[in-house]
Amino acid sequence: MQLGIVLLALPDSPAFDMVKSDIFMNKTIYKYIILALLALIFAFVFFNVRSKRAAQGGAGAKMSVGQTANAEEAKKEEKRTEAVVEDGDVFSKIGARGGLDAATCYAIYDSTKEVYDLAKLRVGNKLYFYPDEAGTIYKLMYAVDNDRELYIEKDAARQWSARLENIVYEVKEKTVEGAIDSSLYESALAAGADERAVLQFAEGLEWSIDFANDPRAGDRYKFVYEERYRDGKFVMPGKVLAGAYRNGDKLYQTFYFEESEENKGYFDENGNSVQKMFLKAPLAFKYISSPFTTGRRYVEAFSVSTKHRAIDYAAAQGTPIRAIGDGTVTRAGWAAGYGNFTSIRHNGTYSTNYGHQSKIIVKRGQRVRQGEVIGYVGSTGFSTGPHLHFEMEKDGVKVNPANEIMPPGKPIGEPKKADFVKAIEQLKEKIKI
Repeated sequence: MQLGIVLLALPDSPAFDMVKSDIFMNKTIYKYIILALLALIFAFVFFNVRSKRAAQGGAGAKMSVGQTANAEEAKKEEKRTEAVVEDGDVFSKIGARGGLDAATCYAIYDSTKEVYDLAKLRVGNKLYFYPDEAGTIYKLMYAVDNDRELYIEKDAARQWSARLENIVYEVKEKTVEGAIDSSLYESALAAGADERAVLQFAEGLEWSIDFANDPRAGDRYKFVYEERYRDGKFVMPGKVLAGAYRNGDKLYQTFYFEESEENKGYFDENGNSVQKMFLKAPLAFKYISSPFTTGRRYVEAFSVSTKHRAIDYAAAQGTPIRAIGDGTVTRAGWAAGYGNFTSIRHNGTYSTNYGHQSKIIVKRGQRVRQGEVIGYVGSTGFSTGPHLHFEMEKDGVKVNPANEIMPPGKPIGEPKKADFVKAIEQLKEKIKI
């Protein structure tokens, strides 16, 4: 700008014209020099960036191919459809919902039975169907349980083949602890525990603690459980590895251990199974997990003078009632005062009675297993509100179940005892309360 003003100010004469010409010539040269420098800088930057990318990789180029393949596979996976196994379903029926014809269903069933029997599909589980671009199903996946998946797909010969795969989870540990002010259930949820882990922890204690009557405000607990992650996302809780519950001056501890396929589950610190002949309560923890029972409570005095030698469980109408031990139903029907009544003989010594039921779902002579639902809470007979009237008889005499000492199940054998002691060494520290 300043150069232009100077040039315009120069007088008009041949001498000054030559000066102007030289100046304009120099200006053009400078212009080309600047452009050349800019071109060199651009080239330097461009080739420098390109060389860095090249250094990062031929591998990077290969990854992009792999990423493309993965994207293609992911695109296929996204197209899958699902069918939930419903009550009364057979594989051909579910297959039809997924787009398979009868002949294909039969071929799949026949080729899979050596690996997994598709007649054993469980109600509530899911079966996934994967179509190709033409809409033809080329693969199926069935979620067998929380640990295994069944894959069925066409091989190179276009024949169906099946394989079971263990699900690989990333496992983390989580510790939850607290004090009871209303219930274990509410306290543990408030402390950040997964509901399923809370139920599992309580189930490990149900042979020792009657959660409807034993817990009191101030009781303390602590437990450690697995958290299962898949592809970086939390899926579900795994096993509760260990837990402790202090009820007054009593401390209950449970540790998960697998001695063998036949003997695995929860044991105390001495290796004795916590499972016993009888459950402490005929109502499951999940149905009595709200605040402390406010209705009829445990009857302390089982003396001959009292006419109410039983435990009354206040519970909502329709709450499932379970047998506290294996046995045979000796009575199932109406009984004066008791309303709908069930009696179970467990052995030559013990029997248990369940009264005021809204509905009985077992029959006389039927064998029942520990924890099996036998009826539902009601208010039939001599009753002023929904509750379960529960009795235990020993040699025909009503007794207080809390005073009966039941032997534990099978303990850890000597060959595995050292392994058990080592396995729980750190866990004992983690659940110390």
